[in-house]
Formats: sequence, C-alpha cells, structure tokens
Amino acid sequence: MVSSTSSFDGTAVAPDLLGPDPSQRPKSAISTANPESNFGTGLTRPVPDHPWPRMMLAVLVTTFALVLGWEAAMRNLGLVAGDLDDDRDFWVEERRRLDRLPADSVVIIGDSRILFGTELSRWEELTGRRPVQLALPATSSLPFLHDLANDARFAGLVVIGISEPSLFTDEYGRRVSVLKYLEEQTPSQRSGHFLHKEMSRHVAFLDSNYKAFDLLERLDWPVRPGTEPLEVWKISEAYDDRQLYLWNRVATDPRLNAHARHVWEQYWMGDPATKDTIDRTIAKAKLDIDRIRARGGEVVWLRAPSSGPLLDAERRRFPRAAAWDRMLQETGSFGVHFEDYPQMQDLEIPEWSHLSRTGARAYTDAYVRVLLDRVDWLKTRSKGWREEGRRKPGDG
Repeated sequence: MVSSTSSFDGTAVAPDLLGPDPSQRPKSAISTANPESNFGTGLTRPVPDHPWPRMMLAVLVTTFALVLGWEAAMRNLGLVAGDLDDDRDFWVEERRRLDRLPADSVVIIGDSRILFGTELSRWEELTGRRPVQLALPATSSLPFLHDLANDARFAGLVVIGISEPSLFTDEYGRRVSVLKYLEEQTPSQRSGHFLHKEMSRHVAFLDSNYKAFDLLERLDWPVRPGTEPLEVWKISEAYDDRQLYLWNRVATDPRLNAHARHVWEQYWMGDPATKDTIDRTIAKAKLDIDRIRARGGEVVWLRAPSSGPLLDAERRRFPRAAAWDRMLQETGSFGVHFEDYPQMQDLEIPEWSHLSRTGARAYTDAYVRVLLDRVDWLKTRSKGWREEGRRKPGDG
C-alpha cells in the first residue's frame, strides 16, 4: 500500500534523463538536410569535401621543416649525430655483454673520471682485449665490485678508477639502482632503448640533456647568489660500448666551463673523511677482492688525474697516506696514482675533474703500459690475446 504521507506515486513514470532512444526514432526523424543531426542514429556521416591530400602534404612538409630546423639548431649548439647518450639501458647492455665474453675479460668500474679518461680502442691496441666499461658518474665502485665478486663465472681483471669523494663514503650514489634495473628491465624498455640508440646515430636533437624545457632552464636567467643549480649540464659524448669523452664545449664555452667548475665546488666543502669511513670502505673492498682472486682473477686501482682547487681539496679531505696508500697495502693490490708518473701529469683537464679527449688517450696509453709492465696477470695473458687477435678466420 502506498503511504498517504508519501509523495510517491506508484503509477508515475520515471523522468527520461537520457533522452529518447535513438534506435526507436521514426525514419521520418532522420535528417538528410542536416547530417550533423544524425549522430547516434547508426548512419555514416559523409566526409566533408576538402582537399585532404594537399592538407596532408602540407602537414608533412611543415613537420619535416620544423624537425629539420630543430636539428640544425641543436647542431649549432655543438650536438652531433652519433652521440648515443648514456643512461641505465646502456649500462645494462654492457653488463649483459660481459656475461657472453670469456671469463678472463677486463672490466672497468669506478666513477666518471675513469669513464671519461679511458679510451677503449687504445686499451685494445696495447693488450689485444677490449675492456667492458661499467663505470658510472658520481657512483661508488664498491657495489659493482661486489656484483663481480658474486659472479661465479667471472675470473678476469677488474680495473677500479677512483676519485676519493666517490669511493670513501657510506653513500654509494643514486646510479647504483642500475643493478636492480638489470633484473627488472622490461621487453618494451629494451626495444625502446634499441630504437633510441639507432635513431641517435642519425640525428642530434635526441640528446636527453638538451630537451626543450632543459634549454629554457639553462637560459641566462638572473639568480640569487647561492641558488645556482648544483647539477652539471651536458658534460660528455657517448659512443658504442659506452665510450665516453668529455664534451668539447665544456672546454671551449666559458659559461659551460664555469658552471661545471661551480658544481664541483660542493666536493671540496666537505669535512675530511673519518677513519671509520675509510676502514669500512677498505674492509668491504678486501672481502670482494679476495673472492675474485680465489677464482683466478685480479684487481688493480687507478687514481685518475684531477687539478686546480679540486685536487687541493681532495688532498685535504683524503690524505694519500690515510686513504689511497692504506687501500693498496691492506688489499694487497697494485695501484697507479697519476702523481707518481710524469707522463700522466700536465694533461688537459678543462674543468679540474675530467680529462679532455686528447688527455684521455694519452692517459690510457700511459696507465695501460704501466699495468702491462707491473701486473703479471695482465702481462701473461696479453700476449695470448694479441696473438688471438692476429689470427685470421679459418686459421688453425
């Protein structure tokens, strides 16, 4: 029974909130004079009579002209086709390549100084074996030394390039996440990386450091003292096998050079490293070095060149006797410190921290020759590598 106090009418029809059902409209309601009114009737809307081929051609020509203009603008800024960029996908590609190489391969780990300061082709010319480049900017080598120690198949030579602020610290740096990404990279990320790399061989504007919004941020805006960005802008060129060089514009453009030097200032403002931090670093390194040597591998250390106020600060914060000398002694390792060899000094270091391309070739030639002379592991294998490289396909 319907309540007498209710406004509900059992016989009322609910209001049509959605409008009439188009499928129930009579044919007479379908308009031929105004096709727009037939939306929802199931009829095909006629295509307007426009010059579509010419419009499409105009769009394509405009797009091509804009892309060509942007490419020209980027090349005018010093970018080049073939500069492949360097992100976590490139690192993962090289780490996976190591798994396909002989167990006695040469691997370089460390930070950006050895990354920019090593010419892989010169390594190969001198030893007969091309190293795998796994160094990462502003990143400790310890997690990657541990990764190699955990690789039961690896029994090669690990070359560890250091700058003291990146090594003697309890903070490994954000790029350590590449080790996790090695296991989590998806098929779509791998295919995207391949497409980006191949396209970068032909165009310059794909450089991730020179996106449009990044360029806007880098305009010469007025800033308050002390608020300048503390991240370096584009600093390197990258090629196959993660062959990286210091970008030439960092040396030739006064503003880019000054900005890079300003960024490095944060590294000389810190306090001297504590003995506890140095102790922990050495202890971790020794455990992993011992494991690699137990499988027949070897580990050597390189202290790559730096200069100017940055070098002065590194000497103050990480006295050689307390850090470098102890690391070599307590791990039983051979090391090459650039200050001990005249041929490694007075090389071009435009922004105090990284060798120029010319300097990298000279430094690589110098330190590899020292390793060949002083490290028995490398000396005994290099002869066989060079002979293997000279064999022609089909030879016995």
